[in-house]
Amino acid sequence: MSDRADNTAIDYNKLSRIYDTSRVANTETTEKLLRLLHIGGDSLVLDMGCGTGNYVATLQQVARSVIGVDISIGMIKQAQAKFPGLTFIGGDVRSLPFESGAFDAAFAIQVLHHVKEKDTFLNEAYRVLRNGAYIAIHQCSHKQIRVFWFYHYFPKGLEADLARIPDSGEIASMLKKARFSDIGMEICYQDEVVAHETPESYLDKNYRDSISTFAFLTRQEIEWGCEKLREDIASGAVEGLVRQSNAKVVNDVGGSSVIYGRK
Repeated sequence: MSDRADNTAIDYNKLSRIYDTSRVANTETTEKLLRLLHIGGDSLVLDMGCGTGNYVATLQQVARSVIGVDISIGMIKQAQAKFPGLTFIGGDVRSLPFESGAFDAAFAIQVLHHVKEKDTFLNEAYRVLRNGAYIAIHQCSHKQIRVFWFYHYFPKGLEADLARIPDSGEIASMLKKARFSDIGMEICYQDEVVAHETPESYLDKNYRDSISTFAFLTRQEIEWGCEKLREDIASGAVEGLVRQSNAKVVNDVGGSSVIYGRK
């Protein structure tokens, strides 16, 4: 019998305590959000699926106000503890607790693959945005996912992520279906989705547990990958894989993408 998990088995309240082990607000992503969403000093901005609030805090330095929403109360509590002066609300992105046309911009960072009712999510985003406002969906394309070096050690994770994470073109189609226009995409080349990662990071259980990919692997698959990784760290073989992967990210496909549209 397999002990492989599914998305519904991920305990995000428990995950919230170690979430920041592998995440920061990346500089390039932040710059793209500010520009593509036209965020300025008068902007009221919505972070849909805010996690522990890193992007709320970063964009709050520019916007009039940034509100973070997350269905996990654990994530909200962590965000409130880190940034007590900012606004975080427990809520479901599929049924947002806001009036129609309330926001000047909205974004979601690596959230869409966690939402089963994606059309409902995007329709709600459309509803709460004012006319002419922009939305940005930050995800990794399938081409980008395929170059990440850590999948060499956890190949079932690649299968799981390609199955559950919508490709960039699919997201663009979803935005169009949700009535957004002027749809476009920009690639992030310099920032990794997972911050400050090293091969040794993946030997840390807390680090692995903070990344949802590992919830879809069996204990045996994780143990096999960690043992192979230890061997390649000791021999130096992993260094070549990391260099090759990073070169493709920086010089070719990028590490993540921002798909955007206008109401």
